[in-house]
Amino acid sequence: MVRRLKWGRIASVSLAAFVAWAMTGQASALVKSQAAQAVGDGGEAAVVRVEADRGFLDDGLACTGTLIAPRWVITAQHCTNLDRRPGRPYRARDVVVRPSGDERWAVAAVWRMGGYDEQSLANDVALLELAEPVTTVSPARIAARPASTDTSADVYGFGGTPAQHTGRVRVTSLAAVNNGPCLFPDRGLAFVTSVHGGSSPGDSGGPMFVRRNGALELQSVTSGAADRVSCQGPDLAKRPQSWVGIYNRVDRDSAAWAFISAHVPAAG
Repeated sequence: MVRRLKWGRIASVSLAAFVAWAMTGQASALVKSQAAQAVGDGGEAAVVRVEADRGFLDDGLACTGTLIAPRWVITAQHCTNLDRRPGRPYRARDVVVRPSGDERWAVAAVWRMGGYDEQSLANDVALLELAEPVTTVSPARIAARPASTDTSADVYGFGGTPAQHTGRVRVTSLAAVNNGPCLFPDRGLAFVTSVHGGSSPGDSGGPMFVRRNGALELQSVTSGAADRVSCQGPDLAKRPQSWVGIYNRVDRDSAAWAFISAHVPAAG
C-alpha cells in the first residue's frame, strides 16, 4: 500500500465488530514474492511507480500504478492525496510516473472517482492523465468481467523499492472473509487471500492481474489489507493465513468502469 503512514485503521461496523484497514506503513517489498518479469504483453511491462511530493514539508509518497492507455495511468485515489486524506489533493505537477530507471512521465491532470470512502476504501480509484502519450510500453488490458471465487491472480507493485515484485493470491468471497470476528463491508470491493505473498506497503494503486487465454487482464487496483482474525493491521510474513487483501474492482462490469470509460474511451 502507500508508503509513509502508520499501519492499521480501525473502522466501526455493525454488531460492534471492527476491521483494520491497512493502507500504509513503512516501505517494504512484497512479502515472499518474486521479481517480476517485464514480458511486454500489456501486463507486467505496464506496471509503474507513482510518486508525489509537495515540497520541503512533505515527506512524499511512493505507490504503484498501471498504464491502461497511451496517456492514462490508473492508481489508488488515496495515493493522490496528501496524507491520503480526501480534500487534500496533490496537484498534477506534484506527481510523477516512473516506468523504469531514470525515465519520468509528467502528469498533466489527476482525476478522482466520486464517492471515495477512506474507511471502507470503496471507490479508491484515480486516473493520472499524462502530458505526452507513451509509445514504448503496451497498455494493460482491462478485464471484461469480475474474477470468480477461487481464481488465482497475481498482484504487482514496487513496495517502496526500485525493483518490481509480484505475489500470488486467490480471489475469495465476502462470506469467507466475514467468517470470523471482523466484518468487511459489501461495497463492491474484491477480496483475496495469500497463496505466495501479496500486496505490502508501497504497492497501493498497483494491479491485480488474472491470466485468461494466455493474456493478462487487469481486474482490480490495490487499496489495503487487514488481518481478518485480529481485526488489526496485517502481518503477511507472520500471519499469512489470516491476511486479506482489499482491492477495488476496475473490470468492465464494475462500478469504477463508468468513471474510467468517461475519461479513457480506449481503455482496455
